Amino acid sequence: MKSEIRIPTLLGLGVLLSGMIVGVLLITSRQIFTSQASKSYIPQIVTLANISANSFSVYWQTDQPTIGFVQAGPTTQLNLTFTDTRDAQVPGEHQLHLVTLKNLTPNTTYYYKISSGSIIYPEGQPLSFTTPAETVSNDQQPLVGTVLDSTMQPVTEALVTLEIPGAHPLAAVTKIAGNFILPLTDVRHKETGENMSLDKLINAKLTIFDTIKTSNTTIPLPLVNSILPPVILGGEINLNVPVASPSAATSIYDLNGDGVINSLDLSIILKNAGKNPQDRRTDLNRDGIVDEKDIEIINKLIPQVRPK
Repeated sequence: MKSEIRIPTLLGLGVLLSGMIVGVLLITSRQIFTSQASKSYIPQIVTLANISANSFSVYWQTDQPTIGFVQAGPTTQLNLTFTDTRDAQVPGEHQLHLVTLKNLTPNTTYYYKISSGSIIYPEGQPLSFTTPAETVSNDQQPLVGTVLDSTMQPVTEALVTLEIPGAHPLAAVTKIAGNFILPLTDVRHKETGENMSLDKLINAKLTIFDTIKTSNTTIPLPLVNSILPPVILGGEINLNVPVASPSAATSIYDLNGDGVINSLDLSIILKNAGKNPQDRRTDLNRDGIVDEKDIEIINKLIPQVRPK
């Protein structure tokens, strides 16, 4: 019996061809999507900051939120892992990343790469940095401030940088109450690694930014007052307005007892926002809840920085 050879019909060929086209399109679109997603995780403005004999920080920005960390070591094996300063227990996704490499050895070259989502940066040889020698620290007070949005709510995860001419920058991320601290005890020369003396007048650039808005100003060092007035992100930072001091009638609003009413007291109120505050003193109008009314009261006693 002769076997029959069946020639595929035009309909069958059409179905087969359509399936092949759909498969190619799916593969291509997946490759494009993966490529675009990867590009959004590429570290930008990679900068070293907070240099000391035993530590240094790396900060960078990505187009999309992602988990970021740094792999480092005294050799190119990079057997040490350092997470974001905000990721004490569980890694979180951020667009502004700040990782501090701690417990390092002075006068030692460390190699490092950034892991940002699916990206390893750089692809080839790792970056490197040599820690400076131990030195005597400055006796400067830290720069302290609070960052708010236009509705007077704290801005969390904004990046704060202080650029001093000839020195490595300092950097910090705002906390849950919008507050930040920039220590000035260890300011290192970019060229020599030595601690920079801040006893002579020098102008530094303070920049505060998130993924949308930026505020910046020039700060004269050494500091006359290390506590900044509250900053509304996106507005001007006016350092010429003196920080108010409490009188006998207003001393109850000096919540941290440092002798002035300023952004630190505002931070305490913001931390206790809501019903049944842990610190009952923050319920300034005694209505049983810490809310915008209490914020308004404290804001009348400290200088304000309004948006442009």
